[in-house]
Amino acid sequence: MPVATTGRERNVNSSKTIGRPREFDVDEALDAALVVFWRQGFEGTSLSDLTSAMGINRPALYSAFTSKKKLFMRALERYYAIDAARTFKVVEEPTARRVTEQYLLRSVEQLTNPRRPLGCFVLQSALVCSEENADIAAYMSGQRSMQEDLLRARYARAQKQGDLAADEDPASLARFVCTFRQGLAVMACGGMARTKLKDSVRRMLTGLYGDASAAK
Repeated sequence: MPVATTGRERNVNSSKTIGRPREFDVDEALDAALVVFWRQGFEGTSLSDLTSAMGINRPALYSAFTSKKKLFMRALERYYAIDAARTFKVVEEPTARRVTEQYLLRSVEQLTNPRRPLGCFVLQSALVCSEENADIAAYMSGQRSMQEDLLRARYARAQKQGDLAADEDPASLARFVCTFRQGLAVMACGGMARTKLKDSVRRMLTGLYGDASAAK
């Protein structure tokens, strides 16, 4: 996954007014851009939307980020570093079952974070794009596949360790879990309550592992 820029960056906003240029906080500007891309999608977001939300003008945007596409990529890095970091750490869980459980439960928390737009940025921001921006849609599809690959590798390791049944298919299991997770994202975007999403996770885990004690 992309690696976020560390530290607090500063940049200069080229101002049309006379006097000293106004500095802006790049992290704060990225957070603002992330929210706009998240709510409106890459193609639905204009440069005016971005400069208004970020509190800068177009010359400053181009100076700091070069283009709308590169700003989008920086916003994606920010998403992974701030919003999705805890979710991806599930691969460190000790068992395959815990990996599945925590991946889905942490996803629900992330998808329903009241401080962010509902749903999943990676799913919503560029699911479908015009031919002009097909590269963005393809890149985001790759990011979704990357999540599946992480789970597949972790399940394969669990199988080698005897923690996952020998007749289980790690790739099929990872695809199933990710498909369910994307369904949670769609329902969260539609406003479904966190409690109901967790109930769906509990039922899924019960069907997969036969244990009703999870997702409480």
